[in-house]
Amino acid sequence: MAAFGVDSQMFKYLQSARENYYVSAILSTIARPIYSVCVRLSGQIERKVKTNGATVRLPNGKILRIARDAGISMASLLVWRGLDGFEVQTSETIRFFSERVSTFVDVGANYGFYSLLAAVWNPRLEILSFEPVPQIYRGLTKNIALNRLENRVFAYQVALSDRNGNASLYLPHSESRDLETTGTLVADSWQNRKHSPEIEVETVRFDDFARTRRMHVDLVKIDVEDFEASVLAGMEQTIRRDRPFIVCEILPRAHRNERTKQMIESLGYTPYWITRSGYIRVSRFDFERSSSQDFLLSPVSVPGEIITDLEAFWTMRRSGDLARRAV
Repeated sequence: MAAFGVDSQMFKYLQSARENYYVSAILSTIARPIYSVCVRLSGQIERKVKTNGATVRLPNGKILRIARDAGISMASLLVWRGLDGFEVQTSETIRFFSERVSTFVDVGANYGFYSLLAAVWNPRLEILSFEPVPQIYRGLTKNIALNRLENRVFAYQVALSDRNGNASLYLPHSESRDLETTGTLVADSWQNRKHSPEIEVETVRFDDFARTRRMHVDLVKIDVEDFEASVLAGMEQTIRRDRPFIVCEILPRAHRNERTKQMIESLGYTPYWITRSGYIRVSRFDFERSSSQDFLLSPVSVPGEIITDLEAFWTMRRSGDLARRAV
């Protein structure tokens, strides 16, 4: 017992000593260069050491898996940084809404991170994933199968657009085993100007697709490299009917995203920039942004310029639904 008391006193003394002004100054001076080296080394490891396949435990204890050759860059980020390493604010937004809704439409699903995340997060959720690039689509289906989600995540090898038919998709060359994920259907794009390879893909209007099955769309994610205005136009009837929340990547462009802005306004939606500080109401998209390119397009307008709690959006949306049913 006496020895235990001495150890306890020594521990308290050491704790107190390291917060002493002079001791802390000496220790931090010694540790700072070591810390800097470790930070640089960890950054080099992240960039140089790739992980082909990954298993990640989510905050709710469930497991998400990335298959081999089905998103190496994505798997590497998840292995080295965990779930917060991959678009943390957007990921939190998708998780919040996905656990409250029944149908999620993932447009430009890529290798399926958000489809997988939403499905694992909410075991009652149905997901429709659209990815037109054949090789990436195969990786998406591998990831769905690996996570045993075939009965809830339905993948379609088509591109959503404002017209049905076929179109050229411009896909930059990749030096990695991962296929380049910045392909676009926009003819006047940097991808086309740099003479990227073209592939022909099938295009579908979501409104026409939706007529083939009964559904109520609650949540949409759009990541289509400057083609979002056409996607929104092709699902306009569904959006007006169901009023889903939409998480959309909108990149700074010379055309200032005017067509996308007009489309959002015509739908009666309010755009909020997704940031670390919260959801910032915006009226335009021609501003510089490096930390996040993603926006929450909301069917409700919440009072205030910066919203820090997503529950405010959800509560207002629910109140509006109840009011419409009562009429």
